[in-house]
Amino acid sequence: MTKIAKLAAECVKDFEKNVQDSSERKKYVSRIKGLGSLIVQNGLAGAIVFIKAKEKGQAGKAILDHLNKIIEEKTGEKDFVEKITNPDNTEEIMQSKYLQIQMTALEGVKWLRRYADILLSEEETQ
Repeated sequence: MTKIAKLAAECVKDFEKNVQDSSERKKYVSRIKGLGSLIVQNGLAGAIVFIKAKEKGQAGKAILDHLNKIIEEKTGEKDFVEKITNPDNTEEIMQSKYLQIQMTALEGVKWLRRYADILLSEEETQ
């Protein structure tokens, strides 16, 4: 299993363990399932801004935290979500680095979606 897959599994397991509210779990699963498309259509920055604006609960915060962890693990870029959404940030991210980060996020979302389906969607069918 790749590092990203392991990290995604840990992230979803932590969310499952720490969040008991079924509506937050459903929001997480729903948002993760659509996140890949959202990134492809709007870019990673657009997707992050959208989630930050729309998801104020635990699910949105967890998704952004999970993206940060995956991006840092694969690219070494720390606190990417804050860098991209903070208007006072003067640090520029080169286009090639941004594209690498975006591809990493898409890979991470793929694994987050798989584990969310396994660990969080399971309870809906029971």
